[in-house]
Amino acid sequence: MSNYFSNKVVKVKNRLIGLGQPIFLTAEIGLSHMGDFGDAKSMIKSAAEAGCDGVDMFMASSNDFYFAPFAEDNDTRKVWDEQSFTMEQWQELFALADELDIVLYITPLDTVSMRRAVELGTPMINMNSDDINNLLMLEEAAKLDIPITFHDINASLAEVEAAVATLIDNGCKDLIVLHSTQESGEEDSLYASANLNVINTYRAAFGGRGVLSGCVEHTTSDFLIYAVAAMKPVLISKHIQVSSEKNVHDANISVDIDALSTMTKKVRYVEMALGQGNNQKVVDKDGKLSFGSIARRKVLVAACDIPAGKIIENNDLVAKRPGRLGGLNPWSVRQLIGSKARQAISQNTLLNMNMFEDYQELQYKYPDIEAIHVESTDNIQGA
Repeated sequence: MSNYFSNKVVKVKNRLIGLGQPIFLTAEIGLSHMGDFGDAKSMIKSAAEAGCDGVDMFMASSNDFYFAPFAEDNDTRKVWDEQSFTMEQWQELFALADELDIVLYITPLDTVSMRRAVELGTPMINMNSDDINNLLMLEEAAKLDIPITFHDINASLAEVEAAVATLIDNGCKDLIVLHSTQESGEEDSLYASANLNVINTYRAAFGGRGVLSGCVEHTTSDFLIYAVAAMKPVLISKHIQVSSEKNVHDANISVDIDALSTMTKKVRYVEMALGQGNNQKVVDKDGKLSFGSIARRKVLVAACDIPAGKIIENNDLVAKRPGRLGGLNPWSVRQLIGSKARQAISQNTLLNMNMFEDYQELQYKYPDIEAIHVESTDNIQGA
């Protein structure tokens, strides 16, 4: 049976990615540096200062990425060459990331770039959605023995499943499937097309194979990322930029680095708010409930004057505020009904067990759990 929530934990440098771990928050630089080496360094620094876990950058070898220009007067290959970095510059960026304790990893857009990224020591690679059916690149990536993430823009579940199977069958041990929201700024389509429940679909479909699920938040919304965080993906990626004026590629879906700290902090607040799923009391540093929390609790008091020796009935008892004066939890009514008053008790008197005798002895557990009826219980034992 498939394990809906995979217990897999992926280690990338000194970060752990998986359920029960903090969301791995990636600031996706992509190509928003526009070839400006100083801006690339500024974005890495800003991401680290904002509390992000990783930064993701594109790498492409123009002749291996494109076979033809879009137009004769706009040679796309030339643009990529102008906005790419040398291996020495890449080495400096990786050294900077190490110094700042943030994980820099690469989205290689072709096999040549993937080999260069590995040579540089990228601790993880992200595969773009246009490589989800690139069998040759999938098979080569699977053999790298590093974690892999991949996007799913406009991919069917069958294509995603085929990519997952290809990667795992060719040796990939650590895989995170990223559902990508569409690069949309139209309000009527932005939210309808986000389709965040696909994250849950991936958990159900691939969790049993140890595959984790995350999200790339690609929309122009300034709050959808917090809804994504509430779904507990193991990784969230969001585009960043120095400013929209300096980014012609994806300015409308990117967060300015000046706003990145606020976004990161709010994602962490959402994580805190989700909690661990077990009921908890809010106490101060000494382990005590607040005055208000205690005061608004109800306790048992006499609903009327009760003479000594009276057998207690339902209408003799009532639960009222405040609880800050002590008293009996209202559940204690189960013990008191049918007991005998040892003394005269005035209306509105705060009750305690010493005022009664012959009170009911409760069963071990209340309320009881639902019974399962079987022919015999002789062979049913607990540890």
